[in-house]
Amino acid sequence: MMTILSSARSLFSVLLLLCVIHFAAASTFLPDDEVVALREIATALGKTDWNFSVDPCSNEGEWSDKLPPGDTLKDVNCSCTTDANKKTVCHVIRIVLKSQSLPGTLPTRLFRLPFLQRFDVTRNYLSGTIPMEWGSTKLVHISLIGNRLTGMIPMELGNIYTLQILVVEFNRLSGPLPPDLGNLTQLNHL
Repeated sequence: MMTILSSARSLFSVLLLLCVIHFAAASTFLPDDEVVALREIATALGKTDWNFSVDPCSNEGEWSDKLPPGDTLKDVNCSCTTDANKKTVCHVIRIVLKSQSLPGTLPTRLFRLPFLQRFDVTRNYLSGTIPMEWGSTKLVHISLIGNRLTGMIPMELGNIYTLQILVVEFNRLSGPLPPDLGNLTQLNHL
């Protein structure tokens, strides 16, 4: 009788372990390189309250204020897909950090988030220049309103063929607009 109970208990433990593995495999997954990119972005911006022990795509904690997209002040938003093995893979598509009193600089390595479409850091205390490295992104919307940015708009932004909105007013930018911005055939708001 004890052997049967022991076997039943072992079988139950194995089944429980298999269930846990199954549900863990079916959970969301942000690739490690995108998590590293978010850490770099947080460091550059001076964003200190992102909790990396929570899935950035979960909309939990400091990753989102859970407001609709037009009203949000802070949001890291992801697009997730499920493959044939029922594994969900997510990618960061939007970072909105409005009025967060961020004291840092603009992150140069946004290209490490290859699916990022919107980057909005309106009304902060960000200083420095707009990184020329952003020219290799596929951003659709960039909003840098009301910071302390200096220098010229880099000509490399003219390479972002997906760019539709570029908002940079209320900064300390100088110099002429680069002619390369004329390459942006989808740009409808500057």
